Amino acid sequence: MSHTSVNDETLYVISRNCSGLLQLYLESCRGITGNGVMHAVEDCTLLREINLRGCDGVKDDDIVASMVFSRPSLKKIIVPPYYRSGEQDKELFLSDICLIF
Repeated sequence: MSHTSVNDETLYVISRNCSGLLQLYLESCRGITGNGVMHAVEDCTLLREINLRGCDGVKDDDIVASMVFSRPSLKKIIVPPYYRSGEQDKELFLSDICLIF
């Protein structure tokens, strides 16, 4: 879905109807927010990879930590543009074996 006009409502419908998604590429989908992302992460129980690069609407400081804790199957997260990683985050994510880019 990268580079499309997907918004939170569309993402919610897709994640509800496609709960077996393994990968979710949302690069440059400017209509989504942290709320939409969290709905998708919670609904897609097998999700292993998510790309949020260029998702300007995802500005929640702890969105990455929330994703890691709510979806243990996640192994790769490409972070939104405003995400700032701290040292404690690195240790936390390494213990859960999730790569953050």
